Amino acid sequence: MEERNAGARTVEADADDRVTSREPPPVERFRPTELDRDWPALRAGCPVSRTTAPDGSDVWLVTRYADIRSVLGSQDFSVSPLDPERGTGTAEANESIFQDPPEHTRLRGLVAGPFAAGHVGRYRDAIRRKADALIAEMRSAPRSVDVMARFAKPLTMNVISEVVGIPEPDRAMFQRLSDQLLVPVSEAQGVVALEGWRQLNDYVLALIASRRATTSEEDSQDLLGHMIRAQRDDATLTDAELTTMVLGLPVAGYVSTANAIAVAVRYLAERGWLERIRPAPDRGELARSFVEEVLRIQSGDNGESMPRFAKCDRRVGDTVIPKGAQVVAPLVAANRDDEIFDRPDEFDPHRTGLVRHLAFGFGIHRCLGANLARLELQVAVDALVESGIRMELLEGWDDVPWKVNMLGDRFPERLVVGLAAA
Repeated sequence: MEERNAGARTVEADADDRVTSREPPPVERFRPTELDRDWPALRAGCPVSRTTAPDGSDVWLVTRYADIRSVLGSQDFSVSPLDPERGTGTAEANESIFQDPPEHTRLRGLVAGPFAAGHVGRYRDAIRRKADALIAEMRSAPRSVDVMARFAKPLTMNVISEVVGIPEPDRAMFQRLSDQLLVPVSEAQGVVALEGWRQLNDYVLALIASRRATTSEEDSQDLLGHMIRAQRDDATLTDAELTTMVLGLPVAGYVSTANAIAVAVRYLAERGWLERIRPAPDRGELARSFVEEVLRIQSGDNGESMPRFAKCDRRVGDTVIPKGAQVVAPLVAANRDDEIFDRPDEFDPHRTGLVRHLAFGFGIHRCLGANLARLELQVAVDALVESGIRMELLEGWDDVPWKVNMLGDRFPERLVVGLAAA
């Protein structure tokens, strides 16, 4: 089957015609939640401790909110294993997410504009139209629907594609290839994920070439147009860097935001928050607080930080972590710290201090798409609340199967609900 971008070239071309594909970024490391520890007990008795990762490596585990912010916010820690000679991380030059400053500062600065709060706000109406259309389609379906397949995934893929500049005819193909990555590379089906990555890489390279030929100085405000204009001003920005950033954002942002919508649906349906928010006199404010509580509580289901590596001997709390050591600073531990959040394991949108959550991380590597993800989640919740539908989970949350993609992000494979009119 021939799949093409907007008139540029086929993605699945003959081997001799294919643009050479890069390997995926070196991100298949364990996530902090894979350690599955008793966070309150550690905070109380041993807030900075040594433990063993699932792969057998030694790690330092940090469990207090303040210490986690200290690690994530400090440039004494790299996001890549340490090069002992240089004392810096070992990421490839074009892997922006794993770079230390100054390269990280340069690359992130080039893509920050399209994800600023003032810029993403222009997508609100388009997101709402898409959400309303998907809800209308769910209404016309049988009484039970998979919210992941029928709402969360198509909504988030459409939004990130719009922001990045993926042509609408290509978005189903882009989602299919992105879904192909929903398996760790180390597993038997990892070859499928690798091939999906290579096809996406080739597609983005071809799309960049096509857009470069047509993008003017005043042309579209999407990420591709922004980056192509930036490359004209900064000759050091390579096509490999541009491709990596453009490709990584849809793949990572699509999964994590779909996860957040799934968690929101859980609490709207299972815990009765649809019926609590709808009649509330301060419905808008309560819905916004509901979204922030979803973001806080979902840490552990997804949205986790990657391990850090000490670039020097560094004191964290009362403990000195030695140079070169791998450090884990779990967002789930920070967001469930009872010194910051009262009754942290309970879901309570009325709680005080919600703005202190670290759902998007902290420091220079804080999630670039935080503003967009928050907007998508808010609009999705508003659309569900105002739709008049009732939802009932038809499978217990603990029984829902989860998938992990090659970037380490997790989200429910399905979330089946029963629908009824209010």
